[in-house]
Amino acid sequence: MHAFLKSASAFLLLLPAAGCWQATESGPPNMMPNIPGALQIGDARERDAALGTACRDAAEQGSGPAVLMGIPRIEDSPLRDKVAEECAVKLSDMGQSEAAIEVARLISDQSKRDELVARLGGGGE
Repeated sequence: MHAFLKSASAFLLLLPAAGCWQATESGPPNMMPNIPGALQIGDARERDAALGTACRDAAEQGSGPAVLMGIPRIEDSPLRDKVAEECAVKLSDMGQSEAAIEVARLISDQSKRDELVARLGGGGE
């Protein structure tokens, strides 16, 4: 009984310290909230610029889902294609080839899209 009480009291002393350990981060930071934030901007030109920035930031962090959520919402087609190309290349550089190819396929200019998809290893459409 005495041994049990010693063990129980040691456990109770260490229990509060358990909450002090920080969990290790797994994966990229969540960049998803930046996209809806940009979508709240009323002016189309400013919204597109903010979406472009949010997508580029997400690609820098390796967040393919956020990039894929934001790029289709950019209304300015040349800007959308430029951002998609930049993000696809960045995601590919970070080893996320599947997301990179998905993003490259969002480019509206067929020749640019096919060239980039082929360069990223996704073949043609």
